[in-house]
Amino acid sequence: MQIKIFEFNPVSVNTYLIYDETKEAALIDCGASSKREQDELKEYIHSQGLKIKRLLNTHLHFDHVLGNRFIFDTYGIKPQYHEADDSMPNLRMQAGMFGFPIQYESISAERFIGDADIISFGNTALLALLTPGHSPGSLSFYDEKDHCVFTGDALFQHDIGRTDLWGGNEEILLHSIRTKLLTLPDDTILYPGHGPSSTIGEEKQHNPYLQHH
Repeated sequence: MQIKIFEFNPVSVNTYLIYDETKEAALIDCGASSKREQDELKEYIHSQGLKIKRLLNTHLHFDHVLGNRFIFDTYGIKPQYHEADDSMPNLRMQAGMFGFPIQYESISAERFIGDADIISFGNTALLALLTPGHSPGSLSFYDEKDHCVFTGDALFQHDIGRTDLWGGNEEILLHSIRTKLLTLPDDTILYPGHGPSSTIGEEKQHNPYLQHH
């Protein structure tokens, strides 16, 4: 599997474009908000001859969904995410609270993703892991074959997601991380919603939030 990482919008979201030899592709957390970012993404998709099959959201915080409308308008693909995140304020309201006025609403889900669902495209299969705490319906996407997991804002390199936003809860988040993410093999590469990648083993050993005192 190929993974192309874009860093989009003023909040520096990692948007992941993943694809395999079939040229079928999935986007995780499309944060492309400006025309320049959208053009960059579109040009890359075109240059590689990719066919977008899935638009996945780890969660619905505004910085992770800013590009969903663009993807729908361009490729006709609607997002998929966990139903629990529909309880959060809508895109315009969230973005406005953070000082990002936007004029459009987000696209609602084509279908909801549940815990342990398999999301497939091409020869690739992602296992959805419900990892709430940063948001009520936060998902991580695990690719066992390629030894990697996309954790959104649940787990970062040496950090965890903030829990002071809608539906956030640190106790729930730590439980999610320990039961769903730290149980993955240590060599699993961790691709977070912001910042550099890591591994599960590295976070077990060195993440200050995960050390048993």
